[in-house]
Amino acid sequence: MFKINKPLLFLSILMVTLLLFTACEDRKGSLKQNNAPIISISDYFGEDSLAAAEEADLFQQTIRWNAYDTDGTVEGYAYRVLDTEGNPIATPGHEYIVEDDNLPPEEQGWVWHYEPLADESIPLSSPDAQRTIWSNEVYTVINFPANAEGDSAQVVSRFQVKCIDNRGEESEIATKYFRAFSTVPQVRASSTKGEIDTKTIGTGVILQFAVYGDEPYIPEQAQYYEFALEKRDLDGNVIPYDGTAVGGYDMDLADPSTWLSTRGQANPSQYLISQTTEPALLPNSFDGDEPRDSTYLVVRATDIAGIISEPDTIAFVVKEGFHPGSLIYVGTQNNASKNDTWVLGENHYSTYMDQSIPKVIPSVQTIGGTHFATPFWINYPGGFDGEEARPDTIEFGAIWSQDLKINMRWGWHGEYQSDEPVNKKVGAVLDEETDMSYFAEITHFDLRLDGAPFEYAPLPAVGENLQIDEDGTQWLRVPIGHEISQGAMLSGDKVTPGEHTIEVRVVDLQGVYDPTPATFTYTIAEPVTEKSGILVIDDDTAAIVSQDSISATYEYILSDQPEVDYIDRKDVADYISVIGLSPLHFDKAVFSPLDLQEYALIIYHSDAPLKNQASNFFKEYDAFNLYLASGGNMIFSGGANIQGVQENCRKDAVPLLEKYFGIPLNANDGDLIVNTISNENFLSSAFFVQANAVDGFTNDIQLAYPNPITQLVNLRYGLNAVSYFTESYLDPLSEITFTLGCKQPDADGNGFDPTFTEWDDTDDTDQYPSQAQFEELQNQPVGVKKVTANNKCYIFGFPLSFMDKDQAKTAVETVISEIQ
Repeated sequence: MFKINKPLLFLSILMVTLLLFTACEDRKGSLKQNNAPIISISDYFGEDSLAAAEEADLFQQTIRWNAYDTDGTVEGYAYRVLDTEGNPIATPGHEYIVEDDNLPPEEQGWVWHYEPLADESIPLSSPDAQRTIWSNEVYTVINFPANAEGDSAQVVSRFQVKCIDNRGEESEIATKYFRAFSTVPQVRASSTKGEIDTKTIGTGVILQFAVYGDEPYIPEQAQYYEFALEKRDLDGNVIPYDGTAVGGYDMDLADPSTWLSTRGQANPSQYLISQTTEPALLPNSFDGDEPRDSTYLVVRATDIAGIISEPDTIAFVVKEGFHPGSLIYVGTQNNASKNDTWVLGENHYSTYMDQSIPKVIPSVQTIGGTHFATPFWINYPGGFDGEEARPDTIEFGAIWSQDLKINMRWGWHGEYQSDEPVNKKVGAVLDEETDMSYFAEITHFDLRLDGAPFEYAPLPAVGENLQIDEDGTQWLRVPIGHEISQGAMLSGDKVTPGEHTIEVRVVDLQGVYDPTPATFTYTIAEPVTEKSGILVIDDDTAAIVSQDSISATYEYILSDQPEVDYIDRKDVADYISVIGLSPLHFDKAVFSPLDLQEYALIIYHSDAPLKNQASNFFKEYDAFNLYLASGGNMIFSGGANIQGVQENCRKDAVPLLEKYFGIPLNANDGDLIVNTISNENFLSSAFFVQANAVDGFTNDIQLAYPNPITQLVNLRYGLNAVSYFTESYLDPLSEITFTLGCKQPDADGNGFDPTFTEWDDTDDTDQYPSQAQFEELQNQPVGVKKVTANNKCYIFGFPLSFMDKDQAKTAVETVISEIQ
C-alpha cells in the first residue's frame, strides 16, 4: 500500500509558497509593472546640447513634440523655458509660470494653463485660479529672449517638455537648446483715429503704438510701450511742470522711470489719456487761433524678444473747445439717404423690398407673404382740406397696432461718409462746428424719450447710468458698445398713439457731450375703423386735355355727396420734393396711409392719355395696399394708361391690380392682359363711343360729344385711349361691369359718328372700323369690380371724365351705394 512521505510533502508546499512570494515581490499588488511614457521634440530647429547651439535662429519658434505610452495613454503635456543657468524664464505669451521657493528646481518654471471649464476671469497669476501645468497642446509658440539688458543679442535658452500618462507617471524631460536673435525694432506713435503728428487734437485721445521691423514670418508685436510727454514753446524750450494746466508734464525724457507704461494692460498697444486721467492731457496755449506751444510725445517699445527700440518722437497741439455732433439716422429734410430707421407692424409694412435697399431690413412672415419694414410716412400738412403745405412743417407717422415696432438707429457726426449710413463707415469724430477731426473716440450716448430718461429695463437710469445736467435734465447714459448704445427697438408704451420725441446726444473721450442733441418727433395714429367721405386724387396732366374741365367734371359727378376732398397728386409730390424726401420711399409713394385711412372711398383718376410716360398709380402701391387692407374702397379711372400701370406692376412684382382689381400680373405665352385699341397715336382708331353696362349694374355711359375735355373726341367722333381686359385672365372673384361699345355705321348718318355710314373695307387705323375690327372689340371688358371681405374696388378702362357727365354721375352714385 502507497504511503505518504510527510517530510517530502511539507518541503514541496514550502517551495511553492516561496515561489509565489518571490513572483509577487516589488509588484505592489499589480499584475504588471507600468512603463513611463516617452516624449521627444520633433522640430528641426534647436540643438540637443548647449555646445551644439552655435547657429542662431529667429527668436520666435513653433516647437512640436511627439509622445507615446507603451502600456497606457498620454494624458497631458507640460513645458518650460530655462536660461543656460537653469533659471526659469517667463516669455511673452507664457507669462505665468510656476514660481514657488518651496518647490525643488525640477518643479519650477512650468507654464500654467487653465483647467477645463475654469473661470478664466481669475488671472492665472492668482493662486485662486483653477490652473494646471498640464495641457493637451502638442505644440507651442515660444518667443525666446534675444536681448542683453534691452540691446539686441544672441541668447541661448533651453526649452523642456514632459508628459504624463493615465496612471500619473511622468516621462523623462525632453530638451532642446535655442540660440535666438532678433533685430532692433522701430516704433511709431499715432492714435486710434489716425496719425496725429503735426495735427490738432482734442483733450482726450487713445494713443496707438506699433512696432515694425524686417524679420520675416513674425507678427509685429511688442510686449509693452513706454512714453513721455513734454510741452515745448515755439523756440523748442521745454515748459516746466508747475502743477497747472498751463505748465508742462512731470516727466523727464532722460529718466525712463518717470515715463508712462502700457505694461500689464489688456491691450498694450493703446493708452487712454484725457483731462480726467492721471496724469491728465494738458491743453496747449493759443494766441487767437495760433498755438503758442506744442506737445511732444516720445515713445519706445520693448518687443517680444525683449529688445528696446530707439525712441520715436511726434508733435501735436492739444486744443479745448471741440465737441461731437449727434445724429439720429432717420430721413429728415433734404437728407433721405440718412435714413436707417425702419417701422414694422400690422398697419405699417410693405410687401415689396425695393432693390435700392443695401442691407437686410426687419421683416416678418405672414399668411399673405413677407411683410417688410418701411420708413416713416410723411403726412401732408393739414391733410387734404385745402390748407397749403408748408415745407417747414414735416410730420412723420405710422398707424398703431399691437405689434408696432420702430427699429431706430443713431450715431455721430463723422461716423459715415456724409453722415449717411448707406455710405462707407469712416469712424471719425468730427467737431460739430468746424467739421474738423479732433481724433477722439465716442464713449457714451445719452438718451431721452418724451421728456424723461429713456427706459430700458436691463440698464436702468440709476447710478452711473443716470446723467443729470446742471438744469436738472435727466438722461439715460449708455456706454458705447452696449446693445442699445447706437439703436433700439421701440415698442409698447414707446409707440402708443400720440406724439413722441426722442433725444440723443453723444459723449466723447474728453467727457464733452453735444450741447445740441439730435431730436426726432414722430406721430402714431389710431387706426380708423369707421371711415367716411370721399377723396378724389387727380393724377392728370394738361398736355392734351383741359385739366380744369376734368376737375370740374368730377366735382359735378360728386356734387350730391356730402363729404368730398380733392387733392392733386402733383401738389403732394411737389411738397415731398421741396423737403427733399422723395427718395425716402424710393421716389414712388407720396401719400401717407395716415392721411388716407379716414376715407370710405378713394377715386383716383388718370384719364388723360399719356405718351412716353406712365400713370403714377402703381407707385402708390404701399400706401394704397395699407389703405385697402384697412377696409377702404377704390375707383380707378385710368383709360389707356392702365396698360402702362399693369406693365410697371408686373416689372416690380407689385400686386396692386391683381390683389384688389382682379387683373393678374402675368399671362401665358406673352399674351396681353390689358389691351388698348391703338398704340400709334391718340387720333388713330377712334372706335370707342360707349361703355355698356353689364347685367343692369347701372346705366350705359356714352362718350361725351361735343367733348369739353379733349379735342381728340371732337376731331374723330370717338376715342382710342381706352383699355380693355382679356376676360379669360380675370380673377374668378372679379365681375365685369362694363364692356366696350364700338362705333357702328348708320346709313342715315344718325350714329355717334355721323360721317360713318358703312363698314370700312380695310382693317386700318382711320376713324372708321371694319366689321372685323368691330367684332374684335365690341363687348370686350372695360370695367371690372372685385369684392373682398374688406373692400370693393372698381377699375374703369375708359376715362370717366370724358363720358357724359350725367350718365357718369349715375354710375358713380351706384358704386357709392354699393359701398355704403
